[in-house]
Amino acid sequence: MGEKGVIKTSMTDSIVLMLIIICEIVVCVRSGLNLEIPLFLTWLILFLFSKAKKFDWKTVEGYILDGVRAGYQSVMIVAAVGLLIGTWILCGCIPTMIYYGLNIISPKIFLPATLILCSILSTMTGTSYGSAASAGLACMGIGISMGFPPGLIAGAVISGALFGDKMSPFSDTTNLAPAMAGGQLFTHIRSMMYTTLPAWVICLVVYGLVGSRYSTEGYDPATVVEYMNGLSANFNISVACLIPIICVIVLLLFKVPALPTILLGAVIGGITAMATQGAGWLDVFGVMKSGFSIDSGIFLVDKLLNRGGISSMYNIMMIMTFAMGMGNALDKMGVLGNLIGGLVKRISSVPQLVGVTMLVAYISSAIGCTQSMSHVVTGKVMNPVYRDKGVDPHVLSRTMEDSGTLGGCLIPWHTNAVYFAGTLGVLYSEYIPWVLLSFIVPILSLIAAFAGYAIWYINPETGERISKEEAPISKGAASPQA
Repeated sequence: MGEKGVIKTSMTDSIVLMLIIICEIVVCVRSGLNLEIPLFLTWLILFLFSKAKKFDWKTVEGYILDGVRAGYQSVMIVAAVGLLIGTWILCGCIPTMIYYGLNIISPKIFLPATLILCSILSTMTGTSYGSAASAGLACMGIGISMGFPPGLIAGAVISGALFGDKMSPFSDTTNLAPAMAGGQLFTHIRSMMYTTLPAWVICLVVYGLVGSRYSTEGYDPATVVEYMNGLSANFNISVACLIPIICVIVLLLFKVPALPTILLGAVIGGITAMATQGAGWLDVFGVMKSGFSIDSGIFLVDKLLNRGGISSMYNIMMIMTFAMGMGNALDKMGVLGNLIGGLVKRISSVPQLVGVTMLVAYISSAIGCTQSMSHVVTGKVMNPVYRDKGVDPHVLSRTMEDSGTLGGCLIPWHTNAVYFAGTLGVLYSEYIPWVLLSFIVPILSLIAAFAGYAIWYINPETGERISKEEAPISKGAASPQA
């Protein structure tokens, strides 16, 4: 039973509710429905569950709407990206980047170059979304024209974008994780280097090896020439067309928030289109709403450039909205805490501690559908356990990022996965095998835990560094109930 304003869900009810929600989503998706429909229906499930358990629906509804409000900035960013893509194609910005890229980048180094470019941009700006929507889009066009599979290119783009999202001091997740774990920002960043930098180097090597195979098997110079001719025939290719992306990068470097930056980028793209391509203001507003449309007679040109507009992002926006509402309700009702609280009871070693932390991060990501939800929940659940066990909070914050920050794109309904698939124009099933960073970093994190590498210990009372032998966890005692 729950009092008005306070909802307490039992363990049994939590399991039943989650099984119903999971079954509903799986059945609907396997029947061919788009993801936004089953996610919206979870709100109805929450209503029926509240009535059955005599919970106050107004309170549960408040949880849902609070989740939507808290994450709606991300939804608006997606809408702004739709505008930006449309005007950047219309003004020739994306076609110009693709054209110059085809002239400069060799197919043999394309994938490593994509990883490096997106890593640098996301680290400098602190936003994976901005990196994917700018440099990532250009790399998609370049790679597709070279014969690379879209999913492979997207994997390199996402890996690079998430690298900066994880390592940049300007990233919200990089600041949130140590705050929830009880650590310091730059100590947290240094801690992440032990797992993230080796993983990034491995990604660079693997993308290089895979790229060299495609550069010899799939690369057709005649196709590239045809593609470039198609671009130059339909757009005025010039450096002036790059003004929008230059402005966006400068704004991000000056820490202008992502939403106004992307909206300004879309407006600047529209102005540039009128100046360089002879577009009218009605054309600009048309592509902002419905996207760019072209019939060049060249398959690759039409496939890549017929896109954009806020209408193309409606499905993504709805998925994010419904998922955030559901996730926050499940968290506030105590469902999430019930499901993962029992995991911390019998922790008696560092590998168990790190493994449970990762599991909690993935579960909270899957239910909350945002990186911030993962970090908040994991920090709240695991911080006391790390402190009681005498393990440094920066091991916790690093593990939270290794799984919570990087794991979102692996969950189909997560806002990260939905955003990257929609922005880059690929299916989840196409890019998932190639987001190497999201797989390699957690593996290295577990290896480090088993090897005792980059694991530090503290006095639970004072917080000062101590030796491994002095830490409570070295005595093998199980954790108390979290």
